Amino acid sequence: MSQLATLSTTELRKLSQRDLTAGLEEMSPAAIDRFKRMRKLSDEHTQALTTFLRQHPEKRLTAENSRSTPAPVKAQTKSKAAPRKAKPSGAQSPDDGYVQLWSRVRAWWDGDEIAEPAQKPIAKKPNMAIEVDTSSPESRLAERLDIIQKIWGAGNSLPGGETMTLKLLEAASPNSDTLVADLSAGLGGGVRHIASTLNATVHGFERDKDLATSAQKMSEQTDYADRATIQSFDPGNLDKVLDKLRYDIVISRDLLCYLPDRKGALSVIGDSLRPNGSFVFTDLVLADRSTENKSIIEWRQSETSKPFPATMDEYREQLLELRFDVKSLDDATDDHVSAIQNGWKAMVESLKSGSFSRSYVDALMTEGQVWLARSRALESGQLRLVHGRAVMQRGPKRSLTDAMSID
Repeated sequence: MSQLATLSTTELRKLSQRDLTAGLEEMSPAAIDRFKRMRKLSDEHTQALTTFLRQHPEKRLTAENSRSTPAPVKAQTKSKAAPRKAKPSGAQSPDDGYVQLWSRVRAWWDGDEIAEPAQKPIAKKPNMAIEVDTSSPESRLAERLDIIQKIWGAGNSLPGGETMTLKLLEAASPNSDTLVADLSAGLGGGVRHIASTLNATVHGFERDKDLATSAQKMSEQTDYADRATIQSFDPGNLDKVLDKLRYDIVISRDLLCYLPDRKGALSVIGDSLRPNGSFVFTDLVLADRSTENKSIIEWRQSETSKPFPATMDEYREQLLELRFDVKSLDDATDDHVSAIQNGWKAMVESLKSGSFSRSYVDALMTEGQVWLARSRALESGQLRLVHGRAVMQRGPKRSLTDAMSID
């Protein structure tokens, strides 16, 4: 356990006191001091660290042992007089101060700091270099699509991927005669999965034009292209793409919270459903409208589209007012956060080899900033993810004072 400083927050929480102590034994006093200051430790780990330092006074950071601790970059210097030999191309010393991109991304995601090296590392090109950006718009789009799919899986652009799509549809009981509208098609992975698994027909709609175009191209390369179409749309004009009384199921994932007229969108969705058709959705909601903590403010600032989140109660009231029968409205935050963390773990693993252009790293950090802020807001408890299903009811609203009204 010599790499305590590189463990993620989740991995650190699971670490036994015995492994923590073993890792501390291999660290310098300065490294231990930095670890203690920069990492959020549990009470058990804090007690174990205190006990360890009491039993090993040589590991405490003092003026004497700080001076006696060799700088990492000088650890393998054999002679002051001997010139430093150039390493073979791609060679990388473990103590030359260079920190790999994947380690930096993971530390950034976990909110940890990586200490700067004691002296500037010798200029060289490591195995995983960040190259100068000379890319075209087309190649930058390809890099963005590569990043998205490395996080969420091939053909997917949201946490949970195809598994989440089928989970949303499960209660609606779709079959081969079902016509579905997916308002959050992304790269079309879910759309194609519904078509191939359930033999249903899906009309996918995606607000990001680049994603929609790429998704349609992917669908055209399959055997069910005619049952899994994707096109771009303006979510502020849903009535332009959703025909009345056409669909058996409408899906929406994390979309309506970005629309200033959510009630208007829900009304159009309701009109597009056939009698007893299902609206299945996930969306970001506020736990409490009266207060907003720092994480909520940072989440609002990080989003590329301004969010207008409701509370769960407001969602329920609007659905009922529009003649929906609310079958379920559940808090799915924990599963969502877990899916986000798993996605970024996969991304970090993919960074352990290869060379990356400056535009690739920039695109990665742009994508990461949105999901990091969203994840922290969800973990704070102030932002929640609701998973709901509502069935459209038809006919005029029954009046308590009018026994002749028809429902």
